[in-house]
Amino acid sequence: MPNSYYSRIAAFQREWKQSVIVRTPLALSIAAGGRSRGADAFGILMYHRVTDAVRGYPFPTLNVTPQRFRSQLQGLLDRGHQAWPLRRALDAHTAGEAIPRNVFVVTFDDGYANNFTQAFPILRELGIPATIFIATAYLDTNEPFPFEDWTPAGLDGVPADSWRPLTTDECHAMLDSGIIELGAHTHTHTPYRHQPDPFREDLEKSMRILCERFGYHDLTFAFPFGKRHHGLAGPTMYPAARQAGVLCALTTENELVCPDSNPYDWGRFTVCQGDTGATISAKLNGWYSFIRDGWRGIRRRTRAIGTKTT
Repeated sequence: MPNSYYSRIAAFQREWKQSVIVRTPLALSIAAGGRSRGADAFGILMYHRVTDAVRGYPFPTLNVTPQRFRSQLQGLLDRGHQAWPLRRALDAHTAGEAIPRNVFVVTFDDGYANNFTQAFPILRELGIPATIFIATAYLDTNEPFPFEDWTPAGLDGVPADSWRPLTTDECHAMLDSGIIELGAHTHTHTPYRHQPDPFREDLEKSMRILCERFGYHDLTFAFPFGKRHHGLAGPTMYPAARQAGVLCALTTENELVCPDSNPYDWGRFTVCQGDTGATISAKLNGWYSFIRDGWRGIRRRTRAIGTKTT
């Protein structure tokens, strides 16, 4: 069969999986309320791109449209959630203070220009603080990120703000508002799998640039790609981040942040276009973690049974 057939099947499978991930926590939340696990934990949200769809091209990857972005955040506020700056959550955690279960933190990875042109006005209007983790090698450049996976990026007729990196001036404008902070995302966004030394050097370079341009002497940080099982975060990598001097190191693991957690290994919930205020609230209430942990338990038991029968 032609490759296009298999591509459509793969796309359908991805969409089906994402639909299940998004909708199942909501259904359980409606049926049974909040999980006890969420009572002493809070959630960090991870966005990347905030831009409109471009007619005639595939929907941008890792994207939420401005309209949906506003709806998601307003939906959380309407449900009694409150937004904290990342540093406030870190300070409370360090001091051993209880963080209310309805707290959420907003973060962005990479440093897309649309974080300024599209997301920032909405954040300012709603009074929601956020941290933008920037891959500093691409500040002030007018080319797509080298790790960009949206093929229309950079093509004629595709709005530049849907793919270009932030500028220094745009960052300063957001910092002046008082609701936006910048964080490090390494300099080159290279996937250093189980390579803590070159990773630390890349991170330290980005820290120097953020200090020189924006006056930061202490920085938060998020791992590029950020999956533990890929060796891009976790115990082989976060000691290097700590040595570099950042205040935290966030992963891309979809999980709540608990009082006894290590701030150099905190997870974040990926927010997608299919999410609503209700589905994100269900994640913050602990249902995503409940489903994930249950599925992992089933897989472990299945493997154990398979081992015994071979």
